[in-house]
Amino acid sequence: MSKALLARLGYGRIGRGSVALLLTLFLCGSASAQPASKVPHIGWLDFWPGCDASSLESGLKDLGYIPGTSVVIDCRSADGRYEGLPAAAAELVKLNVDVIVAASQPQARAAHEATQTIPIVMIASGDPVAAGLVESLGHPGGNVTGLTYYATELTAKRLELLREAVPNVTKVGVLANPVVSYLPFENDTLRSAAALGLGVVIHHVSEPADIDSAIEQMQSEGAGAVFVLPDMMMASQAERVGRVALLHRLPTMAWASGLPKPAA
Repeated sequence: MSKALLARLGYGRIGRGSVALLLTLFLCGSASAQPASKVPHIGWLDFWPGCDASSLESGLKDLGYIPGTSVVIDCRSADGRYEGLPAAAAELVKLNVDVIVAASQPQARAAHEATQTIPIVMIASGDPVAAGLVESLGHPGGNVTGLTYYATELTAKRLELLREAVPNVTKVGVLANPVVSYLPFENDTLRSAAALGLGVVIHHVSEPADIDSAIEQMQSEGAGAVFVLPDMMMASQAERVGRVALLHRLPTMAWASGLPKPAA
């Protein structure tokens, strides 16, 4: 993706208009190669149950597309399970959609493993270069492009802000999901904490029911705060993390304020 296009899309800001605009570039190219009667199909790879594509639909409407008429959105869901992503991605490939939209790096990874020919647009990714999804941010190559919100220095900045808010903290308890351990966040946290002179105890939590005991154990290990790493399961449990951390009087730093929620 060129720097000019990144600027036009609002690089670093995740928005429905940015993604819809990027999709438009693919759809225009797709439409020119198809019979006039064929309506372009967008494959929406959803992590959460319910296949809620309302934000994508709104962005497309802003650009003049009418979902269901001038464009069709085909959705397949992983039902809130990381292990469900490969099968959902494979189903979209079988439908031969014109482009696949992946809201996160795990979704983009599943889509990329399912196809190297159908274009894939990432709404938000961690480190797509290190993950092998793109060759570089300026020239992605292959069939994957999109937006990335991640910069290594953000982990250090969040830890700095946490220590600024709690000056006497010397050890931080980290909540991390081992299912996405291939992402760079744990290593970045360890490096950043060492540079700040902070001790770290990492607790791997892959099920919501284990969050309570993990935070309780952090306190017994002498952690003075909780640091939550990016993860969709953890995002869906933001209220629980906050409630349990408050119960144990542990200040908490997470990676975003507008966390996604699973469909009701």
